[in-house]
Amino acid sequence: MGAYREQLLRETYGGRSDQIYGHPVEETPSRTLALFKLKFMICMLLFAGFAYLSFTGGSIFHITADEIVEAVTDNDLQTRLSAFAESWN
Repeated sequence: MGAYREQLLRETYGGRSDQIYGHPVEETPSRTLALFKLKFMICMLLFAGFAYLSFTGGSIFHITADEIVEAVTDNDLQTRLSAFAESWN
């Protein structure tokens, strides 16, 4: 455990964490933070793939960067996504 974390635990519990919990307190990352990191990493990989396609002019599964831009800016896609989101509510 890092020195900063130990200092925070001492200041928060005043050295009583062992007495309160019966064991030293150790923080665990929340599930929300873990899911955010996973989603962020997926978004970064998708963006990197799009940037690669855009710069090289290549395609993945016969899909080019121009087709992705066209699909995202197409109002029909936005309408279908809106209808899908409303069906969940």
